[in-house]
Amino acid sequence: MNGSGSMKGFQDDGMKEELYNRATKLFIERGYEEVTMKEIAEEANLSEKQFVKMFNSKGDFVIELMMEGFSLEEEDAKELERIDLNKAVADIVYDYIMRRLDRYMVFGKKMFKEMMSWSLSLMKKKPALMNKFVQMDFMFVDDLIEFLDELKDKGCFEDNFDSVQAGEVIYSVLAFEFLVYIYQPNHSREQLNNGLKKKLQFILT
Repeated sequence: MNGSGSMKGFQDDGMKEELYNRATKLFIERGYEEVTMKEIAEEANLSEKQFVKMFNSKGDFVIELMMEGFSLEEEDAKELERIDLNKAVADIVYDYIMRRLDRYMVFGKKMFKEMMSWSLSLMKKKPALMNKFVQMDFMFVDDLIEFLDELKDKGCFEDNFDSVQAGEVIYSVLAFEFLVYIYQPNHSREQLNNGLKKKLQFILT
């Protein structure tokens, strides 16, 4: 497992969930820059040396941490079972996106700003790690396209609706709203939500 940078080292799902929660709490309280690998290792009841064998760097770990958030969510197969298909389709898609964002929004603006700066430095220093970071965006878009296809199968869209194009456009809107939220000091989470909702209504109505 040396240098693999993977949560697979934790065979028990409960252990992964516990580490996810504890590490997330550390980053929220202290910020990305201030938390050390040693502190994270202690939360996992491991030595720093053992932890480094699993995760080459703090950056590797944070990416695994965020990717683990995808696997800890409920299966998409259950998604349509708990939503009201009689709602406006823009509202259905909005709710879907919010459920996925909520797990990450707990980090707050400070950490997201630090991570944005850190990710830019990866382009030159660690392109492989940067590629892994970008893969999270592709995972999100792929999941969104699959969800749109499921809605299409349920009759929420016309037969000629292009889920791929719509998914990519919706992601672009979300990325824009998220960047505004991060870099505008007075831009609130409520404003982010409202901006996304209005644009979804424009795209999907």
